Amino acid sequence: MIKQLKYRYANSKFGKQKSSSQFVWLILFVLVAWFLYGMIFNTKKVEEVKAPELVKVDVEKLSQKNVVSDVLVFGHTKASEKVNLRVRTAGIVDTIFKKKGEYVKKGDVILTIKMEDRIAKLAAAQAAKDKAEIEYNTAISLLEQGLISRVEFVSNEANYRSAKATLQQMSLDLGYTSLRAPFDGVINELDVENGSYVSKESTVGVFLNLNPIKISAQLPEKYITRVKKGVVAKVKLSNNLSVDGILTYVASVADTTTRTFGIELEAPNKNEKIVEGLTAEINLPLDTVPAVKLNASSCLTFGDDGSVGVKTIDDENVVGFYPIEIVKEEEAGLWVSGLPANVNVIVAGGEFVRAGEKAIPHFVNETAETK
Repeated sequence: MIKQLKYRYANSKFGKQKSSSQFVWLILFVLVAWFLYGMIFNTKKVEEVKAPELVKVDVEKLSQKNVVSDVLVFGHTKASEKVNLRVRTAGIVDTIFKKKGEYVKKGDVILTIKMEDRIAKLAAAQAAKDKAEIEYNTAISLLEQGLISRVEFVSNEANYRSAKATLQQMSLDLGYTSLRAPFDGVINELDVENGSYVSKESTVGVFLNLNPIKISAQLPEKYITRVKKGVVAKVKLSNNLSVDGILTYVASVADTTTRTFGIELEAPNKNEKIVEGLTAEINLPLDTVPAVKLNASSCLTFGDDGSVGVKTIDDENVVGFYPIEIVKEEEAGLWVSGLPANVNVIVAGGEFVRAGEKAIPHFVNETAETK
């Protein structure tokens, strides 16, 4: 184009009369005019493009509070005491007074074994003891008078002690014919019948104490320094019962396979509706941490790295993202950590904005005074 203008100008009457410097100035004028025209035209186009409208989001003003965090662990119920019922003497079962599944008080007789000749043997042992005692006392007197030797005296003393021990053993054996409850509890098993023979130290049943009931579970190692014995935990059982359990035991050594620590809780069970072996869902209190309560779990979202968090908005109306950890779950909402002490959380509309963008906040819990 410039070459055409130069050619036309050079062959025109005016161009032939002008110098080359004037031609240069003319070309510069044309270029500047062309450039200015382009700027004005493009500016009009930019002005015609409307700026995008900002998204409106609902926001809640929230503040941190100190709350007791907790951890959810699963376990099972078990009897606080559990023993095998053993008979201490051999013989034939005479009478069974209690049935399987029956509640029994400590000391109550569960069953008896026939006496047979035990009373006669006891009487014979008593007579032998009395005779040996007389002989022993006589030997003491004779020894003092020097009428018997020391050897004879020791022999009489040994006979007396042996007779005394035999009598004591016979008395115990007579008492062993009655099998009694070792504590208040329930006969969980009773595998014996009237007339059956039982040998000494044989197991005839299982006896349980279900009050209090124990709840056993395994605690992950990362929480072991955050629990304290004596705290009260909410326990929900598989039979739809809920109880408060006191943490009574925390293991000092981790399981080598699972790397977890055994814990035990105790809960009252007066009516014994809680039996052994129920699945237990335990909300175990930990330490106190600063946390913010989210009234709606719907405000939770995912960050670019896949972390769970919430979107916020600052005083400049710029959207931000904070990863969070759930501290405690309640019916009315979630307590979470990882947020500033005072924060504006986007509770609705957050899916339409990204971190770094601006938005128009609508404070849903803002007071009239704040407005």
